[in-house]
Amino acid sequence: ILLFILFAIAVIFTVQNMQTVKLTFLKYYIEIPLSFASVLIYVLGAISGGLLFSMLKKLTFEKKEEKNNFKQTT
Repeated sequence: ILLFILFAIAVIFTVQNMQTVKLTFLKYYIEIPLSFASVLIYVLGAISGGLLFSMLKKLTFEKKEEKNNFKQTT
């Protein structure tokens, strides 16, 4: 039921936000519906957040491993 509600909300959002927006980056631009631009920004944010999280997790794991190796050698 929750999945159906989320799907219905997504459909309503898409239908209500079909006006075109212009996204510009440097000299390039694209004109797409606002709903698609929102989804695109969400996906890019999720990807960048996931990459940042995995990098931080790897760094903390390496530091813990380095600390354990130091304790074992002393």
